[in-house]
Amino acid sequence: METTLNCKIITGRVNISDVDEFLASLKHIAQQYAVTIQAMDADLIAGGEHIISAVKKAIRATERKRNITSDLGLEILLYATGRRQIERALGMGVSKGEKKAAIVIVDASARAQREKNLEMIAEEVKRKIGIQEELISELELEYEGNKKDKIMKFFDITEAELKAVGEKKLKMLVLERVAMLDVLK
Repeated sequence: METTLNCKIITGRVNISDVDEFLASLKHIAQQYAVTIQAMDADLIAGGEHIISAVKKAIRATERKRNITSDLGLEILLYATGRRQIERALGMGVSKGEKKAAIVIVDASARAQREKNLEMIAEEVKRKIGIQEELISELELEYEGNKKDKIMKFFDITEAELKAVGEKKLKMLVLERVAMLDVLK
């Protein structure tokens, strides 16, 4: 029996002066509430559906004991990147400076009665990291200029591929890469 998806996504601008310190504060909150929190570079995210798909596949892989890593946050990152190599997947992580970030909070506990108030946890995360929140729909806007180029380069999407399916289907090509990780295992 699969666990129902209980996740919250926060997107927005954040100023990261020390990546290790930033990740340590997220890890502290995650441990405090027994949830998984994963931070990603929002410029490499093709929308909310991209994150949700990665979370679902990572949870399913863990439940079926087909996961690559024992850390659910890292497993989510692997699926989000569509790559088996942890080092390459870490390229989607956050980096130093003022950046757009996507933070996903996941409660993958097996017991429904333990369901946590992810809204409350999200508020604590927002306070702790000082994110200037933006709507998740901002990730779904046209992939103009730099973001489109970053996504194409990161996911190895060629101009010919994009031309074949049409510019508006870039998100679908990314979701295809996410789905392919199961095949590559």
